[in-house]
Amino acid sequence: MAEYKCGLCGREFRKEEALTACVSCPFHKGCKLIKCPNCGYEFPREPGWLKKLLGRGEKNAKRKS
Repeated sequence: MAEYKCGLCGREFRKEEALTACVSCPFHKGCKLIKCPNCGYEFPREPGWLKKLLGRGEKNAKRKS
């Protein structure tokens, strides 16, 4: 199941893929950006309050399954 979708190229990817794309960056531990492993486009993470508001939180995902 894809967690993120790139706003530039449209590729859907998991969190693990985003983390491997950021390994070469010296700021990757404190960074709040997600990097698309396909095109390299960086975008901010979706805030937790927005996930809850839109029903995309982990608890809601488990209920729907």
